[in-house]
Amino acid sequence: MEWNRAKYVNDLSQFSALVKRYDTDRIFKNLDSILSVAQGKLNGAQGNILSVEANGIELILKKRIAGTIPSDLQSVTIFFESKSEFDLSIDIDVKDRILDTYNFQIGVKGINSKGEHHNAWHLDRDIRMPNSGRPRYDHPLYHFQPGGNKLEGKDIMGAVFIGAPRLPHPPMDVILGVHFILRNFCSTKDYPFFDKLFAKPDYQDIVKRAKERMFIPYFKAFSEGCTHEDYTMKNVFPMAV
Repeated sequence: MEWNRAKYVNDLSQFSALVKRYDTDRIFKNLDSILSVAQGKLNGAQGNILSVEANGIELILKKRIAGTIPSDLQSVTIFFESKSEFDLSIDIDVKDRILDTYNFQIGVKGINSKGEHHNAWHLDRDIRMPNSGRPRYDHPLYHFQPGGNKLEGKDIMGAVFIGAPRLPHPPMDVILGVHFILRNFCSTKDYPFFDKLFAKPDYQDIVKRAKERMFIPYFKAFSEGCTHEDYTMKNVFPMAV
């Protein structure tokens, strides 16, 4: 599993360059500059904490996304921000290295003749205090949830947003977050150049290393004889127990 600071910095740099090279429609407005800042902060840090923060990533889609309501949107803008901090002094085979500062927000803005329409999702980390008792709702350690601060202050009419359900999902950093957006919001029929990106061995290797950092410890919860203190079946998928 690759936790080397220099390797992480290099992955961010290569990832940004690859996406920019294959994004021939220029749907990303600022990915390279934001990841450049993230690289600089990560490279200049010292000690056991790895901090990868990327805020304000923006991409604009002019082609319709299947199943969209309202159906007549002229464009959809996706806003993404991510913060993942890791404490390398923590034994990852025993406890989660990701700190409580974890942040993963996706905001969506669609525009048509009637104005702006908004939606948002966030991938949340449940902050668990000692002796806090049992939660009132199923609360997976990491979960996707509708809403979030991307909807605060927005004029929302004709829709209801509640804090449920909390859908279990492994944590993602900025690399996996951008990959997630490309795979879920950008149809390869409308944006076929991303198929070429996904087939690139360098891109696959970067995403694989990100999955090794973020996914493999999480999915050990589903293995027989799991002894992890944080990634347990009860914590990651409460409905299963």
